[in-house]
Amino acid sequence: MGQKANLLTIRNFKQDINLTVHNSKIFANLLEFLNFWDSLLQIKGIWVSKKTMNVLSNICYINLELFYRSSKTNFYKKKGIQNSLTKNNLLTLNNRSLDTIFFNHLNFLNVNLINFSVKNLNCEINSKAIAFFYNKTKRFVNTLFSRRFNLFIDFLKISSLFCQNKIDAKQYLFLLSTVFRALAKRSHSRFLFFIKYLFKIMIYEYPLLNLQDTNLIHGIKFVINGKLQGKTRATFSLVQEGSVPIQSFNKNVDFAKGHTYTSLGAFGLRIWVFKK
Repeated sequence: MGQKANLLTIRNFKQDINLTVHNSKIFANLLEFLNFWDSLLQIKGIWVSKKTMNVLSNICYINLELFYRSSKTNFYKKKGIQNSLTKNNLLTLNNRSLDTIFFNHLNFLNVNLINFSVKNLNCEINSKAIAFFYNKTKRFVNTLFSRRFNLFIDFLKISSLFCQNKIDAKQYLFLLSTVFRALAKRSHSRFLFFIKYLFKIMIYEYPLLNLQDTNLIHGIKFVINGKLQGKTRATFSLVQEGSVPIQSFNKNVDFAKGHTYTSLGAFGLRIWVFKK
């Protein structure tokens, strides 16, 4: 028997390199700091889409693309500081003004200045796309988004960003896992029907809006593994719409996988997105 190869890892695609350094210890510490920053913002209601980091001449450059959740934006509205959330923000901090939590992660670099460049993805959202997804999915609010209306608003925004190619499949899969996490076992079949319906409107109906920043999606494949509908043994369910050529080298297929923990146990999720 021949050994199978994962074609998704050997395709010739241009990828962003976040960290490039000869010292493996410095690389590991920088990667740990980026992951720590990601988890810290996620606790505060901010999702990190992309993050890069570079150190040059005792200056640390950190670039972030952030999505502010509806609960966070509502908090800013109450405080009256929503106007400060511009499209691109630049923040420079000296070592003296940094908290101890930054010293523990970046003290080994001996940097004198930290430069934060933040891009707000909420300003990239297209209002026509929001209205489109709302009209198509509002009938699922009472079944899948019961007492989670802020999550439904986030779902509309991230779905529009996903179709505009502003976020990748990994971030969208995290959104789907967040929606699935709190569902009861009787709602699992409804969730799978919702996923199939969502993929249909993304592939066949969304391109009819003729938006300039739209990246056409030709196919989406979604797989979930776990104790679906409360079964005693784990099973898997596959939802596919359109064509997804995962056995081809020269196709633009975005792949992501993740897991989520529920009261019924752990569930594994995978998604393939074939774009033009």
